[in-house]
Amino acid sequence: MNWNNYLSKQSISMKQSLIRDLVSQTKGVPGMISLAGGFPAPQTFPKQKLAEIFSEIILNDGDDILQYGATGGDLRLIEAIKKWENLPALTHDEILISVGSTNAIYCYTRALTDEGDVILCEGPNFLGTGLLFETIGAEVIGIDVDEGGINLEQLEAEIIKCKNENKKIKFLYTIPEFQNPTGISMKLERKYALIDLAAKYDLAILEDNPYGALRYSGEKTPDLYKIALDINRPDLVVLVKSFSKILGPGIRMAYALGDKTIIDKMTSWQQKINVSADNISQRAVAVFMEKDYLQSHIDFIIDFYRPKKDAMLQALEKYMPSQASWTAPEGGMFVWIYLPENYNADELFQKALDYKVAFVPGSKFYPSGSERFNEIRLNFSYPTEEEIDEGIKRLGELLEKELV
Repeated sequence: MNWNNYLSKQSISMKQSLIRDLVSQTKGVPGMISLAGGFPAPQTFPKQKLAEIFSEIILNDGDDILQYGATGGDLRLIEAIKKWENLPALTHDEILISVGSTNAIYCYTRALTDEGDVILCEGPNFLGTGLLFETIGAEVIGIDVDEGGINLEQLEAEIIKCKNENKKIKFLYTIPEFQNPTGISMKLERKYALIDLAAKYDLAILEDNPYGALRYSGEKTPDLYKIALDINRPDLVVLVKSFSKILGPGIRMAYALGDKTIIDKMTSWQQKINVSADNISQRAVAVFMEKDYLQSHIDFIIDFYRPKKDAMLQALEKYMPSQASWTAPEGGMFVWIYLPENYNADELFQKALDYKVAFVPGSKFYPSGSERFNEIRLNFSYPTEEEIDEGIKRLGELLEKELV
């Protein structure tokens, strides 16, 4: 059978993850140091505690958790999340437990977006969601990011422009904390200003926060969702948080908080796709939280990653040519490098492979048609401190040769 004759238009137009393609080029290459991935370090996985918990719940709760589960989520996990988020008044129909954050983002997008609608996002932006938005036929428009987060003047100008052109903006997608790929965090005053802007234009916001718990320095600021609650506009923001960077991405567990109307529609989409999140994993995460393991484990991860982040910033200072600059994140997993505008990081990637070091060219993180080619994403969570130093040294040698 020639499947090309049967594939849907969306399947034909669907793009594969370019980052996974790039990473596959370096996997298994002797001597290669990869700063390209976005994986958490396996040393941070709480394997022993999870092994004990999974055994405990299968034996004690097996009749319940081996059955089909409620689409909205396990009640014990919902209650644990309410306590963790300090939102005791939150009702069960304002929470959805999802199969990882990507599934929650997909359900939100499908609930709101028709082909041709506009989705606003940061430019650069997490590659996975950008591909998702484009696959369903949305027009994705990137808004610049500076050291304080998304550019609100440009955002408002784009809102006005779309209204004048009779384009439907369905929502803004943002990662305010330690953004992937730049590592930048939105400043507190800009968060409040963004919520004011959203209230002014009835702009829905999808807040993705997979890295917020991984803060190594600086003061924590409230989620956009909680700022919206404070002004009695819970309808403005849906917040998505994931356990992937804390317990391990294999758990495939996240949650969405928001107004019950949109959470209900997201739940309906999840029911059609997955029925529910995995019952066993939900109960395991609930017990992990009930035993008060979560905060101490996050503290362990922070202590594990902080020296790696410091090692990368120190290596950049030591080895990078003067023409390059970079972000200095207070948390997360990534550092973003800016090269002079006339340099192409896509071409440098191929040359870097000869130096046995890999990164992700920044162009991969922009909406189609708005790419910038002089930027680079580096990851510090997965490689060792020694690999970070040597990898940055190799990259610096390449750039010293190229930036002349």
